[in-house]
Amino acid sequence: MRLFGMLLLSASLLFGAHVRWHSDFHAAHQEALQTGKTLMVLLLQSKRDGTAHKMLTTLFMNRPYIQQINSRFVAVLLSSNQTDSYPIEMLYTLTYPTLFFLDAQELFTCKPLRGSFSAAQLKQHLVECR
Repeated sequence: MRLFGMLLLSASLLFGAHVRWHSDFHAAHQEALQTGKTLMVLLLQSKRDGTAHKMLTTLFMNRPYIQQINSRFVAVLLSSNQTDSYPIEMLYTLTYPTLFFLDAQELFTCKPLRGSFSAAQLKQHLVECR
């Protein structure tokens, strides 16, 4: 039993912290309403893009701010071709990726992060988007 506990702890350290992403905007919005959290919507041109995958692994895994994201936000990961599952007129952009922050009424809580951004920029934006 002790060995199993050690293996479980090792596995959790190996895989590290990650953002708990939703793929359905409307379900995430309902969760945000129920929990009083802000929506954090990452809009990618394509989820299958290698650049998007690299960004997700470098900015949204194993970072000190991951726990903050999971506790304060309902995170939604969308691609631009999902036009039926998110309000495209509200989250319109020509720049990918774009990270939006929305309150319960789907109003912007702060300016979106557009294009390539670093972990330091994301961390600072999380502080500003309260």
